Amino acid sequence: GVAAEFAVPLHAKGARVIDLSADFRLRSASVYEQFYGDKHPAPELLEKAVYGLPEVYREQIREALLIASPGCYPTSILLPLLPLLRAKLIHPTGIIADSLSGVSGAGRKAEIPYLFSECNESMRPYGVPKHRHLSEIEQELAAAAEQPVTIQFTPHLIPVTRGILTTLYLAPMKHFSTNEETAELSNKISRCYLDAYEKEPFVRLLEGSALPDTKHVVGTNYLDIAWRLDSRTGRLVVMSAEDNVIKGASGQAVQSMNIVCGFAETAGLL
Repeated sequence: GVAAEFAVPLHAKGARVIDLSADFRLRSASVYEQFYGDKHPAPELLEKAVYGLPEVYREQIREALLIASPGCYPTSILLPLLPLLRAKLIHPTGIIADSLSGVSGAGRKAEIPYLFSECNESMRPYGVPKHRHLSEIEQELAAAAEQPVTIQFTPHLIPVTRGILTTLYLAPMKHFSTNEETAELSNKISRCYLDAYEKEPFVRLLEGSALPDTKHVVGTNYLDIAWRLDSRTGRLVVMSAEDNVIKGASGQAVQSMNIVCGFAETAGLL
């Protein structure tokens, strides 16, 4: 709620605000209270805020006075999932998201669990089973699926400074087992992602045997996506990698600022 203390008076004076906190990401004040434990400080502004995911809400961002920049985990989950849900290629139920994040994702607070000696040579889950970012993830997935969506999300802290690697386990709408069925579904998924992101400057669709790797995105505003169909389990596995403090935070905010100001969207980011 701290950011709202600054955003509210600035918004009242007609300033255009891009907020990196979670204060205006949710459309429901009751959901905010459920996940963040406090009453929302400015519920009247929630319906006016635009969720700052440029690849999805670019035109709304262009005209918005209040932009809520998405969280790092949500960005790594939503960009791979939203096109598939909109195209009805996957079931909106039974979605599992497994994410690994560098220590910088916890911010700069000086707490014992985030000291080097505690994090080094250690990997651990946290925020189970109800991490705060679930609120905005499920909100945006529900909008894409046109029905309520509940997912299983487990974040992990890993001993690197920055970067997020997310793996999604999904159930395709259409059953596949034969080579022909797999090829047909594969072509539909490829076309879905190309339609969504082929012209996007900061989403890279990996080809061939390439898989996302945090070392290829750290220090950039890129998000890399790859996917595989597993005919043995009948699942679609989608993977993404991003820099949590750039595409997952400040870089995405700059991207929105460029859109608002009429600059080239890539200005300062390439």
